[in-house]
Amino acid sequence: MSSRANVQRDAAQGAAIGRAKCTRDGGIGKSEVTRQSRRGAARHESDSTVRFDLLQEIFEAQVDARPEAVATVFGQEEVTYLELEQRANRLARHLRARGVRRGSLVAMLLPRSIDAYTALLGILKCGAPYVPIDPEYPADRVAYILENSGASALVPTADLAERHATFGGVIARMDADGHAIDSMSSARLNPNTVGVSPRDLCYVIYTSGSTGRPKGVMIEHRSACHLVSVEGQIFGVRPEDRVYQGFSLSFDASVEEVWLAFQAGARLVAATPEMAHAGPDLSRMLSDAGVTVLSCVPTLLLMLEEDVPALRLLIFGGESCPERLVERWVRPGRRLVNTYGPTEATVIATYADLSPGAPVTIGRPVPGYRVYLLDDGMRPVPRGEVGEIWIGGVGVARGYVGLPGHTAARFMQDPFAPAEDREARIYRTGDLGRLNADGYIEFHGRADSQVKLRGFRVELTEIESVLMEGEGVLAAACALREDVPGVQQLVGYIVPSNGTVDEERLRSHLRSRLPAYMVPALIQSVTDLPRLPSGKLDRGSLPAPQAREVASKSAPTRPRTDTERRIAEVWEALFRPLTVS
Repeated sequence: MSSRANVQRDAAQGAAIGRAKCTRDGGIGKSEVTRQSRRGAARHESDSTVRFDLLQEIFEAQVDARPEAVATVFGQEEVTYLELEQRANRLARHLRARGVRRGSLVAMLLPRSIDAYTALLGILKCGAPYVPIDPEYPADRVAYILENSGASALVPTADLAERHATFGGVIARMDADGHAIDSMSSARLNPNTVGVSPRDLCYVIYTSGSTGRPKGVMIEHRSACHLVSVEGQIFGVRPEDRVYQGFSLSFDASVEEVWLAFQAGARLVAATPEMAHAGPDLSRMLSDAGVTVLSCVPTLLLMLEEDVPALRLLIFGGESCPERLVERWVRPGRRLVNTYGPTEATVIATYADLSPGAPVTIGRPVPGYRVYLLDDGMRPVPRGEVGEIWIGGVGVARGYVGLPGHTAARFMQDPFAPAEDREARIYRTGDLGRLNADGYIEFHGRADSQVKLRGFRVELTEIESVLMEGEGVLAAACALREDVPGVQQLVGYIVPSNGTVDEERLRSHLRSRLPAYMVPALIQSVTDLPRLPSGKLDRGSLPAPQAREVASKSAPTRPRTDTERRIAEVWEALFRPLTVS
């Protein structure tokens, strides 16, 4: 290959990160990237063909192959693949008898249970996309999702149905309507009768929205099938594995958990309420259940002190992964993988194997995906510079339910896609990334959620990573607080591993690693870090710092003049909750 061709090939990486071998040369203009991308120079595409058109067909293939294998365990209850198939088929026929057809959105309002997986499969089998709603959501949020999604049917328990009696569609209660459901044939519906295609919707999952209302992300069967197929290749889950299902079904991470098991004919171990709220005791419960595959947010593992010996595959996602966590959880024969991807890209878009001492990155694109690092003008950034992450490929969602303006702002035509893929679109994530010298993408936080303190841009996750390096620190978080109007300060939160942490030593470490403006003004010890239902850190629920006594050899001296009083008021506001004398 000529020198000019090499330069063109290497420059294309600034837009599309893929298989191509790249150098440190900078990015180039959009038109050149388009030409290179269309020649396949910098695209990461799957070499394999997705075997299934519809998500439920993946489950059905395992039913046919291993009908007597245990499919799901929930506490003391377990069902085989055949039993779960028959339950789902009966529900599918019941829904169709009630008028549910192809394209009818069906909401699920069920706690994690065998019935929940029956409902998920039954809804898909009757030709409808499912809309999972967490029963712990406030009633107002549930009502909004039911209305906004346009759901024509609801599958709840009887008591949850009573709480939403104003819903005007079909209601199929898994418990109270059990006799009617059980009376249906357990035979699989004819696919030609159902008539679903790969371009039909598979599910709609609601994520937090900037408007204060959640947004429904529409995922098609082709995207879900591709995810399950390539994750089967990437992670290599085996029939003898036991996969933990700990995420709420209303979060897209649950799609990964459920289908890692079902595509392999493995056993899905569903979290009981005791497991979901176990805290540090979860290690023991996972060990007792023989869990071998765990997909979770790093925050969850930060709270676990004991190992889970049977774990052979540990998948991180949803948050930045601290290097220290890798060192704590690596074991011989255990694989650790870091993943990245928004709901709008069908769960994950990139992945990277992790090892102690190596930088933690989000890796390279999943086969079938394209990842671009662009500036504000949608131009590729030079290698080594930070750009916004845009995602293209088969996993890109259809858009948001009933929000054409938001959809147009985040989803647009892919100018770098191959010529034969004229319908290709890319999704603007709002996340920042940088391509390192080894060709892996480093995650650099959110473009729209970095905090600004006294004119400085501050990435809170960077501070948290340094806090985590402190001796005796089990978990850490950081927040920019304004407990006194007009006075902002950084507060670091730490969970000690053994009761206490030497704060002065920790501060010394922070000062050695961070610029002065990034060192938290206060460090607060807490027993636990608040988490969202997804398992991610709930930064907004971190507590206000507590007042503390400052050791002094003499009694505090109060202001004696008006000038001293005014100065003291300013200092007390700045150094709250510390006492000023």
